[in-house]
Amino acid sequence: MACAVLAGTIASIDGFSSYFGASAYLAWLGTYTHSILAAILLSAVFSAIFLARLLKAGLGIETEAPKGNAVSFDVRSLRMLILGAFLLPLCAALLHIAMDACQSTGVALFWPFTSKRFAADWLPGIDPWILTILIAAIALPELLRLVGSEIGAKTKKPRGQTGAIIGLALVLAYVGARATLHSNVLALMGSRTFHGETPRRAWAYPESLSLFTWHGVAETDSTLNEIDVSTASASDFDPDSSLRLFKPESSPALEAARNTTVARRFLATAQIPRASMERTEAGYIVILRDLRYAATGDIKHEVAAYIELDPNSKVAAQELVWAKDLRK
Repeated sequence: MACAVLAGTIASIDGFSSYFGASAYLAWLGTYTHSILAAILLSAVFSAIFLARLLKAGLGIETEAPKGNAVSFDVRSLRMLILGAFLLPLCAALLHIAMDACQSTGVALFWPFTSKRFAADWLPGIDPWILTILIAAIALPELLRLVGSEIGAKTKKPRGQTGAIIGLALVLAYVGARATLHSNVLALMGSRTFHGETPRRAWAYPESLSLFTWHGVAETDSTLNEIDVSTASASDFDPDSSLRLFKPESSPALEAARNTTVARRFLATAQIPRASMERTEAGYIVILRDLRYAATGDIKHEVAAYIELDPNSKVAAQELVWAKDLRK
């Protein structure tokens, strides 16, 4: 159980990369530790540690009854033990990655073969409904067990099995409902025009507390449109009430900024990139941001690309920064 808990949670260690700056955070979050390869390797390491502790405790393969503190297994049981010790942590690790893939941050499932990230945008970063289901799946069976023990009732089922099965089924049903609502929101946004323009692409991000409220962004030829969408009242959806963010006009300075190393790193992970350009006495300042952060409410860890150019559109400085520092 300890191996399963460690394997199922250790992928989130990449969150500590935020203490090393915006560049490290962008490089690590959702990448190396959130890949299928990492899940397999870490599960193998944890299972090896578990089996090594058993051997140290006196594991033996015998046909006679064990003596003292030794633990005896026949060959078939030993194979089952080794397989289970590997599969249990692996299932926990893969479940963690799958749940993160349902969110908006994105995970590099097939690293190191490709750095492409997968993000379904179905679930918020912290989902109180899933937490409620999991807590209930643990607490309610324990409460019923205590009541049953008081009246002398006995059960042959493993402790917590029924709660675990029901809890998993409810979580899967909940995720399926979120996925369906997400698809409906994208279809609704794609079927309308925003201020007279047809959307080229659309994104939708869930609200934590409400199943029916989604934060949408629609891209047209000239604007990015931010709007909240309610699936409970789709007939009241008014795309012309969206907040319009106009795209900057193409220029040599903007193209030069987009071709910088920092910009390429940023754009490789950004879902909804938006550029802003300011003319200064020294030249230009171009800032690239990802509207996903604002739509999901994760502005604390918003990463932006900051690029300075001289009057001839030559790059003078470039770095990945925290967007909150730009607002100071």
